[in-house]
Amino acid sequence: MSSDPAADLLRLPARLAALGATALAGTPPEEAFDRLTRLAVHLLPAPISLLSLIDGESQWVKSVAGVAAQGLPRRVPLGRSVCGHVIAGGEPLVIPDVEREPRVALDAAMRAWGVRAYAGVPLVTAEGHALGVLCVADTQPRDWSAAALAALRDLAALAVTEIEWRRSLAERDRTSAALRRAEQLFRGLVEQSLVGIYVVQDGVFRYVNPRFREIFGLPPEWLDRPRDFLEVVAPEDHALVRENVRRRIDGEVDAIQYSLRGVRTDGAPIHLEVHGSRTVLDGRPAVVGVGIDATERVRAEHDREQAILSRDRFYAMVSHELRTPVSAVMLYNDLLLSGVYDALTQAQREAVDRSQNSARHLLELINDLLDLSRLEAGRLETRVEDVETAELVESVVDGLSPLALEHGCALTVHVSARPLVVTGDARRVRQILLNLLSNAVKFGQGQPVEVRLGPADGGVLLEVSDHGPGIPPADLDRIFEEFVQLGEPGVGTGLGLPIARRLAELQGGTLQVASRPGEGSTFRLFLPGGVPRGAHQAGFPSPPVSAILR
Repeated sequence: MSSDPAADLLRLPARLAALGATALAGTPPEEAFDRLTRLAVHLLPAPISLLSLIDGESQWVKSVAGVAAQGLPRRVPLGRSVCGHVIAGGEPLVIPDVEREPRVALDAAMRAWGVRAYAGVPLVTAEGHALGVLCVADTQPRDWSAAALAALRDLAALAVTEIEWRRSLAERDRTSAALRRAEQLFRGLVEQSLVGIYVVQDGVFRYVNPRFREIFGLPPEWLDRPRDFLEVVAPEDHALVRENVRRRIDGEVDAIQYSLRGVRTDGAPIHLEVHGSRTVLDGRPAVVGVGIDATERVRAEHDREQAILSRDRFYAMVSHELRTPVSAVMLYNDLLLSGVYDALTQAQREAVDRSQNSARHLLELINDLLDLSRLEAGRLETRVEDVETAELVESVVDGLSPLALEHGCALTVHVSARPLVVTGDARRVRQILLNLLSNAVKFGQGQPVEVRLGPADGGVLLEVSDHGPGIPPADLDRIFEEFVQLGEPGVGTGLGLPIARRLAELQGGTLQVASRPGEGSTFRLFLPGGVPRGAHQAGFPSPPVSAILR
């Protein structure tokens, strides 16, 4: 606050904002306001009348009447003007003789005119903001009559009405300009939109944007006459679309999203994803919505499904056609190795072993391909049962002991002293364990492999750790992709880990890996459940049970 309270009142932000909203300060004279000052001169009568608008620094003379006022500048520095005093006081100011009124000092213009008497009424808006003053002045001392002051107040009220109208006109112009800008922006967005946009009311299209016409192959003049909203819908979806439009029009739902089949003007079928909502247009309910052309996506999905079916048929054929000869090869290899057809030389035995290993690899690939196909098609059958993980782990480890001995690898198994049960498919859990453990043995370079099994939050956690070369960070995700092989070519199919992860997820579990190059890898299998069978859940103080196979 300054030391001049009157000046502070003149600079109030709300008052200045209201004045700015009129867009009148600093504008040229206008007949509407000149008419009021002329009336003041003739009605009171008085030799001088001014209508001024006052901001925080200046007095803007909007209109002046009277012979003595010729040549008055339109902008007068405020200083301690008598009109500013009226604004600050917020009430009419009547001075019969300025020389006997020490509270008010006349500005230079008033003194130049030889003003002796003054009467001014503030121009106060409905919000209570004093924006200016309508005043009259006389060159002689004068006792202003009640009738004269009443006339001045009436003229001031007319001036306020004119100012309010100008302000509303300015606000309307600003609002109209904003609406025009918004309309231009909205129209640009709608017209250039990459999705179809439509408005339906009373069963007909009221508007469609260019993209909507493009989707259906409609000419620009298509909406020159009313068009039924079902005209672009395939007959088999008429009932669906009619019901969805009705539900929105009737207010049962505000918005809805669905798919429909449409027909282009050339007869080609299309697929559309539609999202529409209820609105009000000209006082009546309507539906505004967007349509996304999903024809290519639907076609791609159909092609993908057909490709999957073809692949499944191929896999089934491969399985049937290859299993029999591969099994026969393996059988004859076993017979040769058993010595049924005479003893084999060392070179012959090594050749038969290589043949047997290749046959096993081929059979493994066939089985993995079939499992992958069923997983991707969502047709892999699983059972939901209680699986005793400790027993299952020990069984898998026992079965892999020949492989571990072959690679000179020590398998160490740490199992919690309590039995741990998960909910899953024992056959598929065994399949996961076999893959993890056989990989650890084959790629562990003869180093020890540790298996740890214990309870986890909400289930059971199995860890398989090796001390082999490890996995580069860039390949940690790739190893779960189909046909990715990081080890020696021909060792494995590149499908085991992808299938193992999908089998884990199919049973509500997870399969993750942590590895550092040169330090080995740890695969962590989590399966939900973890309820011990025949044991209390509070805790199991018994030490771990270790099984070491060499």
